[in-house]
Parts: sequence; C-alpha cells; structure tokens
Amino acid sequence: MSRIFWYELKRLLFNKMFFALLIVTGLYSYMILSREIILGIAFTAPFSPWSFGAYLANVLPLLVVTLLFFMTFMYSNHEKEVRQITLATPVDPFRFGLVKCASIVTGFLLLSLFVIVLGLVFFAVLFRFYNFGDFFIPITVTLIPSLLFFLGAGILLGGVHASVLYVLMLAAFLPGILPMPAFIDIYGGSFFSAYPLTLPVGIDGEPAFTLPVSFILGRLFVSITGGLMGLVGLKRYESVI
Repeated sequence: MSRIFWYELKRLLFNKMFFALLIVTGLYSYMILSREIILGIAFTAPFSPWSFGAYLANVLPLLVVTLLFFMTFMYSNHEKEVRQITLATPVDPFRFGLVKCASIVTGFLLLSLFVIVLGLVFFAVLFRFYNFGDFFIPITVTLIPSLLFFLGAGILLGGVHASVLYVLMLAAFLPGILPMPAFIDIYGGSFFSAYPLTLPVGIDGEPAFTLPVSFILGRLFVSITGGLMGLVGLKRYESVI
C-alpha cells in the first residue's frame, strides 16, 4: 500500500494544473496578507491569532478547490478502468480508497503548509514577529474541519457522479462570501472578523484569543459531518465503476 500511496501522491503533485493552482494560491495569499491582514482584523494586530485565522479562512476556498481537484483523479474514467482491474486482486477496496484519500489529504496539507509558511515569513520580515506558537489553535480550527467536511463531501458526491465535484468547487466559495452563523461557519471567516469586536481589550491592547463553546461545537459538527460522509462514500467506493 505504501507504493500506491507514493505513486498517487506523485501523480497529484507533479501535475500542471496543481502547479497553476499553487501559483494562484501563493499570489492570492500574498494579496490577502499585504492588503487586508497587514491592517489587522477587527482592530487587532496583523500578527494576532485573530488576524492569522482570518488569513487562513480567506485562502481556504482555494485550498479546498485544490483538494477537490485532487479528488477528480479518484473518480476519473481512467481511474474506473484501473479500479476494475484492482478489484480483481486481493486488495481490500476500502483500504485502497483510504490510501487514495491519504495521498489527497497529504497534498492538501502540503499546499496548506506553503500558505502557512508564507504568512509566517511575511510576519517575520515585516514585523519581526516570531512567536508562531500563537497560531497553532487558529490553524487547527480552520484547516481540519474544512478538510474533513469537503473531503467527506467529495468522496460521497464524487461517487454519485464525477462532474458533481466541479459543482462542489464552485460551492466551496460560498462560505467565504456569505455571512455564516458560528455553528456552521465552515471556514471560520465570520468568526475571526466579528467575534473579537465583542471581547474586552486586555492590557496589551488586544482581546484575548478565546473560542466560545458555540464555535467549538460548530467545528466538531462540521468535522463529524465530513467524517461520516467520507465513511459512507468509502463504503460505496467498491461499487463505483
């Protein structure tokens, strides 16, 4: 299975479309940093956890589009032909699907790491800020739920028809455009830009970075929903030919 994982990962990363998405994501990330984040979000410092969370939430639609692009490989006509041959071997279809998902998740995380490092370098060069541990929680609560939700939705809906993944790519931009309640705010953009305004300012001039219970429950709801969709989709993966 490890050979399949590395083969799938190479097939995803060494793709012209991936390089195009990488360039577009890098340019868009820098634009967000230099035009919005540099001013600070909700009157907080540009390098505050609030601003960094808002930065990731802004870039997440492009990251999700890349994730869904990776998933089109999983349901392409060529893949269906290969799967028919694979299913004739002793390979467990469920494990086979998990390995493919693992390569897709790895590709997504590598691109996300690129976006994160770009932000860290931006803060280090411009503000001489190096306390990057402050960003661990914003990274976790933005990336992981979004990853699980769209991965699960992609596995489930891609099994219905591969073209649905392209519709899902368009839908991935809606949570970044429309105001969302904290409980179902998939990217967390509305939370990071609005919630700090409701908090008292500390002695350092910044509202403390705290997550309300409603937001945490929302992150869990989005994550669990994505996980369940993914499990159902993987169970059907064997029959999708």
